[in-house]
Amino acid sequence: MKNFIGIDIGGTKISGAIIKNRTIYGDVIKKKTPFCTSEILENVFNIIDELMKKTDVEGIAIATAGAVNNENSKVIGSTGNLPKDYSSTNFKKIFEEKYKLPFLIENDANAAAFAEYKIGAAKGSQNSITVTLGTGVGGGIIIDGKLLKGKNGAAGEIGHIVLGIEENRPCTCGIYNCFEAYASGTGFKKTIQELSKTLPEFKTSCLANTNYDELSTYDVIQGYKNGDKFCTLAYETWEKHLIIGLISLANIFDPENIVISGGLAGEVNYEKVEKVINEKIVTTPIKLLPANAGNYAGMLGAVLLLEEKVEK
Repeated sequence: MKNFIGIDIGGTKISGAIIKNRTIYGDVIKKKTPFCTSEILENVFNIIDELMKKTDVEGIAIATAGAVNNENSKVIGSTGNLPKDYSSTNFKKIFEEKYKLPFLIENDANAAAFAEYKIGAAKGSQNSITVTLGTGVGGGIIIDGKLLKGKNGAAGEIGHIVLGIEENRPCTCGIYNCFEAYASGTGFKKTIQELSKTLPEFKTSCLANTNYDELSTYDVIQGYKNGDKFCTLAYETWEKHLIIGLISLANIFDPENIVISGGLAGEVNYEKVEKVINEKIVTTPIKLLPANAGNYAGMLGAVLLLEEKVEK
């Protein structure tokens, strides 16, 4: 099997590894993500140079925050935690000229979805959605075995499905009531804070003496598992928000499965949520699955996408 280099550029760190036989081979190298495109590139170059000392490689693939164009050459819309000039950088030109190797860059959530489809929880299916529940809500959509990109490459912004018309809760994108504003870790915390002011159960909760700003998803989940009434109500409210968004996705795309990844993936009651979704959707039943492509699904998926291009 061919060896590739996979890179994951996130808001706080850059990770890189040799991908061999569709798995990470050897150690993962990590560096800080600076708030400057030239320094990000320099850190990526350093990681690649170090990895190339260990083995010959057939290509380089990057998974990154931000929407990526259909040519897999540049970022067309970077996120707030990346430099403004990041989206004007032609990564493909820079890396192919420097290393004389095939190159590809893809959005990290799209790449992770492709990894789940090829080697992870959704392996064997042709229509799958991966939803990442972290600080925000990201995702990728596989239709008939192909990654859905849209006309310019920005398709699959799952976190920005709008859940209601009232301007109740702002999202980081600038509008109100996005899926991300409720189902993400950040949204869950906001729900907890709001409910602490309105639910009488909070006064007798294990969190009653916790400062408003310090109320956390971790504490609520622990309280929920211990039977605390307020924590149970807060968790179930977050769960309802999650279900509403997943129902919308199932109704639009009619997937075989929806895969959940990210920091909150381990807190989902898969059997219950799947049952409720299938009771309410108007399309065919789905399976709700925990992701299993691993913590580096983004870089693995980017390499798998490049591998397909190289083989054509």
